[in-house]
Amino acid sequence: MMPVALAIVVVCTLFLLVAVILAIIWGGRHFRKPGAPDEQASPLRLYLWWANVATASALASGVLVGWAGGRLVMRVLAVTSPASAQGRLTEAQANVGFPTIDGSIALLFFGGLPAGFAAAFIYLFIRRWLPAGRWAGPALGVLLLLVFGASVDPLRADNIDFAIVGPGWLSVVLFSAVAVLHGAVVAAVAGAFSLRLPLPSGRDWKYYLPLAGAILFLPAGILLGIGALVVMLCSWLAHVAGAGRQPAETGPDDVRSARDLRRAAAVSWGGRAALGLAAVLALPPFITAVTSIISR
Repeated sequence: MMPVALAIVVVCTLFLLVAVILAIIWGGRHFRKPGAPDEQASPLRLYLWWANVATASALASGVLVGWAGGRLVMRVLAVTSPASAQGRLTEAQANVGFPTIDGSIALLFFGGLPAGFAAAFIYLFIRRWLPAGRWAGPALGVLLLLVFGASVDPLRADNIDFAIVGPGWLSVVLFSAVAVLHGAVVAAVAGAFSLRLPLPSGRDWKYYLPLAGAILFLPAGILLGIGALVVMLCSWLAHVAGAGRQPAETGPDDVRSARDLRRAAAVSWGGRAALGLAAVLALPPFITAVTSIISR
């Protein structure tokens, strides 16, 4: 094996081992919302807290699993493919069996980081409807694989790579395993980070260094920046609209609590039903894609 290829394999293997360790040690950590129950925080501080958690879990999962795991899978498939596949161009214009530094960097910025940020954003949005405990992360990975695997990546049937490398069944098994681990790392890092992350303040700025990492994937950095501007604008408009307004009368605490509980239960059941429906609808095209890949 060439020195460059060997170095890439070693680094990616170490990164993937770190990902497995994080998923084992931090998996099942209870996600804690920002601030103490009696603490009043501005919308911007809350937004920065959520954005920081999302960025930290996106960077960890995108680098350790999306990039390193994907690189290792490609290397394994290059070894198990027939001799005729060596040197052929893949869909990403890479030569099978000849990993390079440039190709690895491209995979990081066009594969690992986009997958990491997408999974982290989706997880924070749907986490309340996922199974509790250690099953949350793997369930996220399975759901994302079902919904996006056959249409976006990594198991698109129209990807010419599956006609070059193989065997098909091994491709499906390896990419599916990476997808499940990806979800597990996203949930594990988000849960562990949320337990330790204070709301932003002058003395706690060091905890928010992960936010700077969003510039590595510029679309995510721009999206987070726009979100911060929207939050500040909405906060200002709410302050202007609420100035001088008399506080609305509220009912008894027990009435409000019962109403809130019913609303929360309805949202919980509705969210889980939506996720289940999305998985069921995505299953037929996913099975079709997998069958096509295995039969090649």
